[in-house]
Amino acid sequence: MRTDRLGHHIIEVLSEQVSDAYLAYLRKLGISYIFGGKEQLNFTVVVEKLKALFFIDELLLEGGGVINGSFLNEGLIDELSLLVVPLADGSPNPLTLFEPVAGLQQARPVHFRLKSVEQLDDGGLWIRYLLLS
Repeated sequence: MRTDRLGHHIIEVLSEQVSDAYLAYLRKLGISYIFGGKEQLNFTVVVEKLKALFFIDELLLEGGGVINGSFLNEGLIDELSLLVVPLADGSPNPLTLFEPVAGLQQARPVHFRLKSVEQLDDGGLWIRYLLLS
């Protein structure tokens, strides 16, 4: 078992398409894994398994637009935390917070209500929203 993880438990989420060799590799490293779907991940199943098998009641999702969009599309986001910093990026392909996933049903808009706004030392803002129920 690895001892350089500072006490953190790593859990890898996989589809059932993963090779037996890779599963053996994870077991050798002492890394837990769960299956989240046959070919595509179903994040509702993933969250249910994390709760049932590892007693995880709360997740911090720090994904990119695709993973964020997938969780949003499955109704798994109940709070939104945004950091707005005084920086402009003029790149032609800006990153987005939520990306639609090709082949999946288009998500409906999700409404949040303002929970708090905090001004940061660098002039940025930390804005928190809760799911509007």
